[in-house]
Amino acid sequence: MSHSVISREYSPFKARLDELVKDLHQLTHDIQHQQLTETVGDLRNRIHDPFMFVIVGEVKVGKSSFINALLESKTDICAVAPSPMTDTIQQIIYGEEHTVTALSPVLKRITYPEEILREIAIVDTPGTNTIIAHHQEITEKFIPTSDLAVFVFEAKNPYRQSAWDFFQFIKEEWRKKIIFVLQQKDLMNAADLEINKKGLEQYAKERGIENPKIFAVSAKLEQEGNFDESGFVELRNYITQNITGGKAYIFKLLNNIDACTTINEKIADGISLRKNQYEYDLKFRSDINKTLEDQTRISQNNVKMLVENLIGAYDQVTNEKKKN
Repeated sequence: MSHSVISREYSPFKARLDELVKDLHQLTHDIQHQQLTETVGDLRNRIHDPFMFVIVGEVKVGKSSFINALLESKTDICAVAPSPMTDTIQQIIYGEEHTVTALSPVLKRITYPEEILREIAIVDTPGTNTIIAHHQEITEKFIPTSDLAVFVFEAKNPYRQSAWDFFQFIKEEWRKKIIFVLQQKDLMNAADLEINKKGLEQYAKERGIENPKIFAVSAKLEQEGNFDESGFVELRNYITQNITGGKAYIFKLLNNIDACTTINEKIADGISLRKNQYEYDLKFRSDINKTLEDQTRISQNNVKMLVENLIGAYDQVTNEKKKN
């Protein structure tokens, strides 16, 4: 992958962090702290959570081909068909084998043994107007935790209504995660494509996107090996610089490091508390031992005095008897 959508620049740091969290997890086991063990276990899972891309687009805009081209997958992660394949949301993630699991009437989880899916999970929205019927599921379950939402339009007509209707459901604070893609640019001449790019830019600005990011691509050219003309190099560069390899990735690592630091401090505080308790117990035990020793000595002296007094009294009584 000469222009991969995944940056490997920070992979060594991620691997090192994984080792540290593994050691931290073992430490929580050793000190038998159940709550922290569960917390660190969740943290270990989060370190390996892939980036999540939500893909939005109507039918026949080349959405499936776009996803396959973007990920450079060896197999078609998204089936390409002349007619719509589904009216459900599809969450596509890594798995040891290909599986399809219905999580709800509107959501399927699909797994593939594709290495790229270890790094990027895809949420493929329905390619029909049913996307509006499912908007709550998408906006509540996936958009808030997504790293990127990609609105895919047909290059010839970026004004189809249902995608823009769905756009209106996305809260203002989440719109910073959005990019726009004009797919199938190979079907247009450069002049008309530029007109549609400017039209899409204006359309997005009118709907609250101050500086819309727009990429014109051709999945067909990309999959044919025409990388210079496909437009995917520019798109992947943007993603690696701003999502998978940019500040967002650094922040993701830093957040995990901060979480580790917090947990480590809790463990240190717990150990310090136990150490103080242990030292207090030692001192208390020492005080008790000293008290017992002192009391033993006093008791022994008292017993000795009592015995001496008894013997003295006995001798006195005995002597008096002898005199009589």
